[in-house]
Amino acid sequence: MNVRGFAVAAVFLVGCAVGGVSSQLLVPKASAQQAASLPQWEYTCPILEREEMVQAGNRLGAERWELSVTLPGTPNAEPRWCFKRPKL
Repeated sequence: MNVRGFAVAAVFLVGCAVGGVSSQLLVPKASAQQAASLPQWEYTCPILEREEMVQAGNRLGAERWELSVTLPGTPNAEPRWCFKRPKL
């Protein structure tokens, strides 16, 4: 192996070692207790006609749902609004 090949291999190995060590130091491990404290969500994506969307959005908002994603309509399908809220 020539000097250049050795240098490339050495840099690669040092990079792997530094990356492996730093990931252990910077990212804390998740525990079951932490996972249990994360919020749980429920979702709904009602199928609505375009004329119903605003009224349904207002009704769902009053029920603590929040808009999380919109899906565009296609020639064969109406647009969709998907909502989420914390599980009780």
